[in-house]
Amino acid sequence: MGIWDTLKLDPDRHRMVALVGGGGKSSTMYALARQVADSGKTVVVTTTTHILPHPKLPLTGDPAALSHLLAWHRVVTLGRYDARGKLTGAGDPADHLAVTDVVLIEADGAKLRPLKAPADHEPVIPPQTHAVIGAAGLDCVGKPIGEICHRPERVAALLGTGQDHILTPADVAAVLASPQGGRKGVSPAMAYRCLLNKADDDPRRAMGQEIQALLAQQGIFSAITYYTEEERGGLCLF
Repeated sequence: MGIWDTLKLDPDRHRMVALVGGGGKSSTMYALARQVADSGKTVVVTTTTHILPHPKLPLTGDPAALSHLLAWHRVVTLGRYDARGKLTGAGDPADHLAVTDVVLIEADGAKLRPLKAPADHEPVIPPQTHAVIGAAGLDCVGKPIGEICHRPERVAALLGTGQDHILTPADVAAVLASPQGGRKGVSPAMAYRCLLNKADDDPRRAMGQEIQALLAQQGIFSAITYYTEEERGGLCLF
């Protein structure tokens, strides 16, 4: 079963997918891209924030060049370098759907932390997005908010605790389900899925199942995943 099926998403219907939240966004984005490419379709990988470029994928900063590149490559990264050597977005992601089958967007940053609550300017989800994946790393459970979270003051405020609070599975579910957390900017027209990543062992998988059940009570589908060392960041997929 591929990652699209695991998340109960369909690349024919969910042609523009945005990824937000904490741990697992890049790995999942490239896993989604690989599966679509293997099915014979084309993919544009881009961002509305900042990402590191995949070293093995063709890259352009010119949306007008996409059509030509996609004639030769099934997966193309679209973005322009900033002063820090990261990629920022280029053009309107909705326009890219005219030249490709699927657009995948990293729409949030977490500075490699497994859980976050967004700032006022985050995430940047295009209004035409068909599906949003809110990610969290299960390694955050059992750790203090201030030690493990990105924007810990936001997470603490959302949960009504101090930053010394030890995160529980219920806390992770609350952050992912909240309109001030993982669900921020997700319109009713967008499918919303949660990715519970880093289920590397039985205790973490059990935590993931507890979070999964809590999200299901709120009508939110979630998938429990993990990536091997070589799969992380999608480097081995292309």
